Amino acid sequence: MFDHDYESPDAQAVRIRFEEIEAAYRADHDRLLSDDDQRGKELAEIEAKHAEAEEAAQKVIAEREGRSAPTEEPSPWTAPQKETVMSFGDFDEEQSKADVWSTPTPPMGFPPPPPIPEPVPEPEAFRTSAPEAVLSFGGYDEEEEAAPVRQTPQPPQASGRRRARDEDEDDDMSGQSWLR
Repeated sequence: MFDHDYESPDAQAVRIRFEEIEAAYRADHDRLLSDDDQRGKELAEIEAKHAEAEEAAQKVIAEREGRSAPTEEPSPWTAPQKETVMSFGDFDEEQSKADVWSTPTPPMGFPPPPPIPEPVPEPEAFRTSAPEAVLSFGGYDEEEEAAPVRQTPQPPQASGRRRARDEDEDDDMSGQSWLR
């Protein structure tokens, strides 16, 4: 698929550069491992010193408690100490109850729906008749007897300016008209 000439000067230069990088990596790796070994040794020495100091401190504490225990009297200001025991039940009883228990019963599924009741027939007395489709305001005879009232139209106001209607234009309730 690809023809590579590993003997070409470019390939040789790349191989040499790779070997230099690999050598630097190996040197850093070895240096870090030796640093880790050195730190491990130092840590072991510190832990050994700490263990010795801890043992010496335990001995000193034991000596102080041995001497001070008989001479120390309980203070009248402290309440007597009682050992508190918390119990969460007897576990042996639970195991014996587990032996007596039976297996749970499997679920039965959904219960059957209740029967639908028969509709109750309504008595005719409770039913009202349908309202009339047309409303009537009296007969024609009444209209003929009454005298017709005629209103005279009023002439429009003769003003040179158009006036804004406040109730229509005042949408934001500010009392100002925005169309002036």
